Amino acid sequence: MKNHFTLLIVLAITYFSCSNIISAQLRNENYTASINGKIIIDSPNHNIQVKSENGSFWCTFDIGAVTDEYRELSNFRLYKEGRFLFGLSKVPGSDLEISNSGYVIFYDHKKHFLGELKIHAYSVSGNHLFTKSFFNADQFEFSESGNIFGIVDKHNLNIINIPMSAAYSYEKCEKFALDNAGYIVVLNNNELKIYRNDRLLNSIKLECSYIRKIIISSENNLIALINKRNFITYKLSDGRKSFSKQLKGNLSFRDIKILDAKIIVGIHKKTKNESIGILREYDISGKLVDERFGESKLIDQHEKAFVQKTNKYEYDPIPWPFFPFDSMRTVWNHYEQQMGNDGGEWSYLHQGLDLIVPIAEETYSVTEGIVKLVLTLGGGAYWRIAVSDSLVDDYSNGWLYAHLIENTIQFDIGDTVYIHDYLGDIIQWSEDWGHIHFVEIRDSGLVWLYDDNEWGINFNPMLALTPLPDTTAPYIDTVFTNSKFGFCENETSNYLSPDSLYGEVDIICKVVDYAGNSEWQQPAFKTYYWVINTATGDTIQPRQLGHVLNHSYPFYSGDHYTPFSEVMYKRDPILAASSWMSTERNYYHILTNSNGDSLIDLNERYLAFNTENYLDGYYVIFIEVFDEAGNSALDSMSVQFKNGNSTGIKNENLVSEYSLAQNYPNPFNPTTKIKFTIPQLDPIDGGANNGILYVTLKIYDTLGKEVMTVVDEQMRPGENEIEIYAGNLASGVYYYQLQAGNPSAGTGHGFIDSKKMIVLK
Repeated sequence: MKNHFTLLIVLAITYFSCSNIISAQLRNENYTASINGKIIIDSPNHNIQVKSENGSFWCTFDIGAVTDEYRELSNFRLYKEGRFLFGLSKVPGSDLEISNSGYVIFYDHKKHFLGELKIHAYSVSGNHLFTKSFFNADQFEFSESGNIFGIVDKHNLNIINIPMSAAYSYEKCEKFALDNAGYIVVLNNNELKIYRNDRLLNSIKLECSYIRKIIISSENNLIALINKRNFITYKLSDGRKSFSKQLKGNLSFRDIKILDAKIIVGIHKKTKNESIGILREYDISGKLVDERFGESKLIDQHEKAFVQKTNKYEYDPIPWPFFPFDSMRTVWNHYEQQMGNDGGEWSYLHQGLDLIVPIAEETYSVTEGIVKLVLTLGGGAYWRIAVSDSLVDDYSNGWLYAHLIENTIQFDIGDTVYIHDYLGDIIQWSEDWGHIHFVEIRDSGLVWLYDDNEWGINFNPMLALTPLPDTTAPYIDTVFTNSKFGFCENETSNYLSPDSLYGEVDIICKVVDYAGNSEWQQPAFKTYYWVINTATGDTIQPRQLGHVLNHSYPFYSGDHYTPFSEVMYKRDPILAASSWMSTERNYYHILTNSNGDSLIDLNERYLAFNTENYLDGYYVIFIEVFDEAGNSALDSMSVQFKNGNSTGIKNENLVSEYSLAQNYPNPFNPTTKIKFTIPQLDPIDGGANNGILYVTLKIYDTLGKEVMTVVDEQMRPGENEIEIYAGNLASGVYYYQLQAGNPSAGTGHGFIDSKKMIVLK
């Protein structure tokens, strides 16, 4: 690495000036412990919104418009010990931190749906120093001097010399610590590595796991770390253990600092009815020299509420995460709701459920489990905790509770949580309310991170929250003044008049729903459509599922949510996505971007309703929409197909032959897929109703006994793929048989074929 000599000089100068401030504050006993043992500066000024760790610098700002993960901040004002330093009318980010030397890091989460975090650094005099982008960042730390900043992203530990605007990369790590003299400690796989000037000096094998924090002091020749029960120190020079302390019972270590040749440890004392912070002060040799109580909070005890064992969606029911647990809260942002900006140039799918609650509302666990995640995505407003359902190193599921106040979070990695346990308080999000981002996620390991491409989301939380007292039915709004529904050429912005539909058409409807008493408009949970020939009364397009807002995604990232948004919703300059804070929103569902199953695939955006397959004339399109509670709305409109197809001449691109493919995979357990095709037939060949045929797909055992009916319905011509779940079938050989039309009437009137499949468990 370059410029390390200059870096050390800058650090040394800043360190000596800052250490005097710190020691003076310690003697004045301005330090205290929050209710969870976090070491904080006790400040009588309640207007302060963010302050440096040493308390010398602090700021105020206003909160304007907000979206799910972004806040517009304005009128930022930075102070040092009450003296105004500089201000910004518009803040380049939605949160910030201030170092002990007055540098300000603004966290810009505007492109959070892409996993991108921009940091904008400003000097104490208000000069913009640099802007840097990171992806999937989840660890942040200043050095004690405040001149060095570290951030872990998906690739590296990035160390930034703030005054020099110089960045250096180290190995990605689980935890890290920075020293004023340029030492860096990284933790991976229970091993500490000590670097200086890009050179590995030493390594230490640890005897404990679930490390909560590490600190390093070259001045005191010391490395110290804590986990839940242990506080251990090592000599920086040779890695030998210096001393250790242990806790038991209802005490746990939560924070640690080195201040003026003293080690300050924050301890959390948690009883059934109270959460208390404790400060202990040790000298460098490990002698306890002071202990005092910090902040405390009484915890209300709540008996386990009754929750029904099953519901119609077959998810384990959970209570609401606030007391009273059977009370529905204000739904702000829906699962897989389309989010966009005012300009309409981008959109993404919302990655969970957002509930509006009062600021500092107490949050409670909806299940029991093991804590596997406590981290921030950048700034005090982005702290979160996740409780997994099992203590396994493999993949597991767990509920995520985001936007908690760090100093109130009651648990840490490895802790056991029970249903209705108090987790922490909700952070301020807007000027007068807070919100929780709530969703079940999936990750692997005993510790979950955001930087490892494994943080997936599982399902719509509204399908598990109990009760769901929503009696308000959705309604289908008008897309255009002259058209109830919208129609455009497939994947274009060429909108068609309903009396002149031609070619492959996307069918669009605008849905408005309200969840309970919420004033915020929501999208439809589930959509269906079908088409009827007005002249004959024939159903040319059977009732087909558009989309159901309950898809799972393997990673919490815009790599999934941005492209999939364009499958489910129309967004262009004509039909723009909703703006941030409007209670009236635009949800333009594309019903035809679906193959009819409940899954979603990016290739489905190219699907459409092909009007060329049918005679010119008048048709009626029906659309039905549902919310999670089962409330529904049905609407329809008349349209006219105009393709110059008045004689019923077949489209040459249609499937012309029957086929039944071998299932894949085979053998399988428990699911497999079967593909088959139904050709377009003229009425004289048995293709009544424009080729609609009655189709069955059944499974038989080796004795010829029918064990499952997979398909039993009228189907349109085309290619089909069916997924079969055979979890209830025993291992063995089975046969699946496809029958379409009436094969007994002779060649050309139908089709029948069978193939063998093997269930192997």
